[in-house]
Amino acid sequence: MQGLTPGGALTLALALAFCVAIGDDVTGPDVSFTLLYLLPIGFATWFVALTAGVFLSILSAVASFAVDLSTRTVPLPGPVLAWNFAVQLGTFLALVALLAALQSRLARERLLARTDPLTHVPNRRAFLELAGIEIERARRTAKPITVAYLDCDDFKIVNDRFGHAQGDALLAIVAATLRGGTRAVDTVARLGGDEFGLLLVDTDGAAAEALLARVRAALAAAMHENRWEVSFSIGAVTFLTPPRSLDEMLARADQLMYDAKHGGKNAARHEVVQGGPAFGVVGRAAV
Repeated sequence: MQGLTPGGALTLALALAFCVAIGDDVTGPDVSFTLLYLLPIGFATWFVALTAGVFLSILSAVASFAVDLSTRTVPLPGPVLAWNFAVQLGTFLALVALLAALQSRLARERLLARTDPLTHVPNRRAFLELAGIEIERARRTAKPITVAYLDCDDFKIVNDRFGHAQGDALLAIVAATLRGGTRAVDTVARLGGDEFGLLLVDTDGAAAEALLARVRAALAAAMHENRWEVSFSIGAVTFLTPPRSLDEMLARADQLMYDAKHGGKNAARHEVVQGGPAFGVVGRAAV
């Protein structure tokens, strides 16, 4: 539920459990409220945490047990009371376990939908989402933002000569090298095939050029170490003020990458531009 904090959700769950306990007490032992107790328990498990669900389960089982003792004119034998308590608590905890497992599975599915299974970096979908978020953040903070596209030159030769297993290994090493050469706040993504994207937050032109130079050197060393005759064409654009749109930012980096590739490969083209309504190129550089 949007706007509801874990503390607020727990308070609401406790209030619901209290209302159910009151209803249980009013109706007496002849009406079972087990299903109604499941509502606050499930709510706490889903919107707060597993521990909150366990806590509500124990609290609800104790409340139901206390209501049964206080409202029943003829007390049940001790073993029967213990059995009823155990069954009810077991039912509550089974729901908690089921919801926690379902939530974990959904979180894993969401992660897989945003992660490239080969390189274990974000995929194109996640990259576009993060880029949109960072553009909005740059508008609030008035900080520069840099995006870079990278293409593996002659990648097909590796696949044809050494097989797809080697090609996959190359892509994984490229992703790991890019991840190791950037900051934790930056994003490295596989955009598809042998293309990668870099999203460098709060990064001006000078910082972007320095980072790209380090990344190119690290990639060249990794290729040499594995005896892969692969180079890289990179296109990068730094916006001193946020671009007018996400499409504009990505199209600019994509065009620069293809300029580098068609200009002889193994090159990097970098532009520093003024975004927004006053769009204009401030400077160009070959990194």
